[in-house]
Amino acid sequence: MPYGKFVSYCGHLSLTAKRGFLLLFIFLQMTILAGHLYYQYTYIMREAARILRNTTLLEAERFETSLDAMGYQVRLIGNAFLLNHTVTSENKDRFLDEELKQDWLDGVIVFDERGDFVAQRALFPLENALSASTITQASFRDRAVFKQLRLREENDSLFYWQSQGTDPNIHGFAMYHAVRDAKGKFLGGVVGYFDSRSMVEIFRKLNDKGFYLGSGGAMVVLDRDNCIQLTRVGAGITVGPLHFNPYIKEVMKYSSDSAQTHQYISPIDGTSRIGVFLNLSHYKWVIAVGLAKHEILFGWYMQAFCTAIALIAFIITQWSLLNYVHANSLQRAQLVKDALRDSLTGLANRRYFDEQVRNICRVVSRRRQSLCMLNIDLDYFKKINDNFGHSGGDEVLRRVGQILPGLVRGNDIVARLGGEEFVVVMPFTQPDYAKEVAERIRVSFANQVVDFQGRQISFTASFGLAQMTPDELNSCDDFQAALDRADQALYRAKREGRNRVCVASNNQQLILYPT
Repeated sequence: MPYGKFVSYCGHLSLTAKRGFLLLFIFLQMTILAGHLYYQYTYIMREAARILRNTTLLEAERFETSLDAMGYQVRLIGNAFLLNHTVTSENKDRFLDEELKQDWLDGVIVFDERGDFVAQRALFPLENALSASTITQASFRDRAVFKQLRLREENDSLFYWQSQGTDPNIHGFAMYHAVRDAKGKFLGGVVGYFDSRSMVEIFRKLNDKGFYLGSGGAMVVLDRDNCIQLTRVGAGITVGPLHFNPYIKEVMKYSSDSAQTHQYISPIDGTSRIGVFLNLSHYKWVIAVGLAKHEILFGWYMQAFCTAIALIAFIITQWSLLNYVHANSLQRAQLVKDALRDSLTGLANRRYFDEQVRNICRVVSRRRQSLCMLNIDLDYFKKINDNFGHSGGDEVLRRVGQILPGLVRGNDIVARLGGEEFVVVMPFTQPDYAKEVAERIRVSFANQVVDFQGRQISFTASFGLAQMTPDELNSCDDFQAALDRADQALYRAKREGRNRVCVASNNQQLILYPT
């Protein structure tokens, strides 16, 4: 059984037990390696695959990080010109020159809501990349792509870009960002350009620092939609052809998200390679890193004389891999735990809330106790978002997530159902005490002041309280009915002026407790 599957099957074991199994597995390998040369062949191929996976993952992460940096720069430029207006006509050229000194941004164009240029700067002549009509009019308003981007709901787009100007060899990536005000009105946009030749220079700098795939190795970036080789370093052609290459489509079938290794024949130079094809940027592009197969197997002949040394290196590698896999399993377990929490407030999310309520209902029903549900909705939350932006609203929600658990008991369930709506489930609690808890929360909310960007945000909330009936507790899945009653009580509190607690009895009569 391959070692990777072995570790997967033993994933539930402790690290000490895994290490014990690993030592046993290594002992068996030592016995086999003593007289089995074929295993040496599989070992070399496995090591090559590991190096390829690590290299590809690192380069892909570096590529994605650079694109994120490019996106950040584009958003920064767009907001500075169109939203915050911190850049004036006098300092716009100097501002853009400073931004273009950063990596992964070779040109930028800022335009208003009509598509007319507000500012433009590039490290290459713009007439080499843009059509003559666009340059003359200094506007995108007649370009179909501008109209399509403006109609889209998303604010950011990343796409392949090829010159429409005098130099057809210029191509690369384009990053588009739409700038909107707090109400969502389109103010204009910004397009950042990155030339593929700049990527080649970046990869060449890596070669100067010692990054080397061998004389037959290669690393390329492929455009999936157009079947074009955007850039290439290593063996073969330095910069890929700009025209459609149907053979590239054949090798892109190996692309995946899991960094699997494949053996293939390159459609560019015909070399047999082992490589990894990894998806990038939501399947827009593919990064491929390959090593020439004949170079990999050249050392196989020498491995027959270096079994002992190779075995030591193999043990070290497997030991490190075991700790790496174990750490990843712990991380995955933590991610599963985080999936049950609301990322903004840290409170339980709806999925975890439903699960916990069913469990607690069974316990409360067996003990023939009472269970109350408190529905909470922040008052005039839309006004907070309108006055302070969504970031201000998020700060208010975070504050609620920080203080709400401390205002209830440790065995109470506190969750965010969505938006500005929260719920507290209080097992083993009579309605009179639950009402006191609700009032304590209401007063605490009303006394909170959230500091946000030098401004202070105050907020209140309305509360709806309901008690589950014995029949609902027995069925466990009928807690939604009690939640609906609490919701009705909440709406009554809203109608009666907000910032108050309203209790709904099980016969649907609402009892209001004004402030």
